[in-house]
Amino acid sequence: MRNKLFILICLSTMVVSCEVLDQPPLDKISNDQYWKTPSDLENYMYQFYPSFPTYRSISNNVLGTIGRDAVQGSDHQITQTPVNALNGTQSIVLSGGNWTWDNIRGVNIFFENYTKVNAPAENIRQYVGEAHFFKAWYYFEKVRQYGDVPSYSTSLQLDSKELYNPRTPRTGVVDSILWHLDQAVDKLFPLSSVSGGNNRLSKEAALLFKSRVALFEGSWQKYHAGTAFGSIGGDPKKYFTQAAQAAAELMKPGKYKVGITGTSADDYSRLFSSTNLSGNNEIILWAKFDKNLNTLSHNFQQSVTAYTNPISVTYELIQNYLGKDGKFYDYAGLAKVKKGSAFLDEIGSACDPRLKQVVWVPGQTMWDNSAGKSVFSKPFLDLSNSSGFQLHKGADPKDPTAGGAQGFSTACETGAVIFRYAEALLNYAEAKSELGEVVDYSVSLNLLRKRAGMPDFTVQSDPNRAKYANFGYSLTDELYEIRRERAVELACEGFRYDDWRRWRAHALFTGKRPLGFPFLQSEYAANLVVPTNADGLVDPFKTNLPAGYNFNAGRDYLESIPTNELTLNPNLKQNPGW
Repeated sequence: MRNKLFILICLSTMVVSCEVLDQPPLDKISNDQYWKTPSDLENYMYQFYPSFPTYRSISNNVLGTIGRDAVQGSDHQITQTPVNALNGTQSIVLSGGNWTWDNIRGVNIFFENYTKVNAPAENIRQYVGEAHFFKAWYYFEKVRQYGDVPSYSTSLQLDSKELYNPRTPRTGVVDSILWHLDQAVDKLFPLSSVSGGNNRLSKEAALLFKSRVALFEGSWQKYHAGTAFGSIGGDPKKYFTQAAQAAAELMKPGKYKVGITGTSADDYSRLFSSTNLSGNNEIILWAKFDKNLNTLSHNFQQSVTAYTNPISVTYELIQNYLGKDGKFYDYAGLAKVKKGSAFLDEIGSACDPRLKQVVWVPGQTMWDNSAGKSVFSKPFLDLSNSSGFQLHKGADPKDPTAGGAQGFSTACETGAVIFRYAEALLNYAEAKSELGEVVDYSVSLNLLRKRAGMPDFTVQSDPNRAKYANFGYSLTDELYEIRRERAVELACEGFRYDDWRRWRAHALFTGKRPLGFPFLQSEYAANLVVPTNADGLVDPFKTNLPAGYNFNAGRDYLESIPTNELTLNPNLKQNPGW
């Protein structure tokens, strides 16, 4: 009986035969040898699950999705040096880059062969649904990066004429992506009955991803209209409608809930610090790690507590947090009278409780385990923190690897959130508002506020909004506040990069520098030099970016197609500005 457990890369509840480990790689097996049973389909699909973003080593300057925005480019997170994507300093790619098609080819191989398995449709539907999902996933990655891309529906060979396909307009590609997601919704089992629970793709995961894709495309078509990146035949309303509908399907009573225990003090942070999210009724998909399986663990807890991680939060994000009373908070006024740790202490107690679950504030325990106990007092500006707002999200002081208790350890088993219900609520609210329709806050944004211990969502006008939310154009007050709620709830989860791009919001950072907290020299050694601006705020890129970020709005919204690909396929055309 095939009953050995094999855990593949990130998803640990997948049961696979140990015999698979003794077989040659799938690309070395002939089709006649391989496609025999439903288990063959199941095993084949496992290779695509590691494509989901989870945790990586700090040596890559990434804390998984928690640090992804800093590496990709965002106004809300920074690394120790300016990111090329924001600063207009990217070079044209000569070869390689992200112009790779191996995964799409791999999914196409599945579609060409799965019908060879002689089994009832019910026994293979999950794997067919997964194939549709991953086809959509990989093509969405391409659209995000390049816009128009060639369409390939078969596994190509070296002599295939389709290798010379021109780029398909993004509207057609996105419509195909949404079609594949509709197929995935139809074929994937609901979470309540899928083997592996929320460690495996489900109908609900496909619905949430459909909502994400449709919202991205609707926003892109609306805000990039009339520019070099506008879409031929664009219809933003069509995509906003699909985004709202997919999210609303997930919001039906009985499917998902926000929160774990109802204790607002830690329900939000526990989403990102737990080792087991299987029983969490907000998590639609997550990755489990196991330190006993070689590289199937990471060093996140060490990185977010004691290790000098290079990811910092910016003042631009902090200003999005309202006061505990739900009103706008005067951060600039506070910075004039309180500086350093006193400033952090004040905003930690006076503002939205989610703030102190995203950045460290004085008095919070950083680690409490075999390494002893340490309480945060001030940011590590004398080590590798750049802004004074030190990343806290996901920290678990009790984790055995927190604080370097096990040296430079990669034995951390903190789970990685891939899809969570909160995104559906935010997607619903934004899409409905973009459509000019009534947004029901009671079933959407108020649920997030309640979990955080905040007053209900209200639409209000902030006279200081231009200081941190200047998108380069005007919005309704409702959309401004929905974007604020999105920035706060999804802070440091890897969404901001796509958000500012789909909103065409380069005005948020172009000609500006990211800032930090009000620095207090007396809290550090006298010889520590920390650059500050005229208001005394930490100004980490003061020397690097004397004129601020130099984003090229006519070029940098899309990546360059590698020049060797243009030579190999003369039907391909380069992206604007490159």
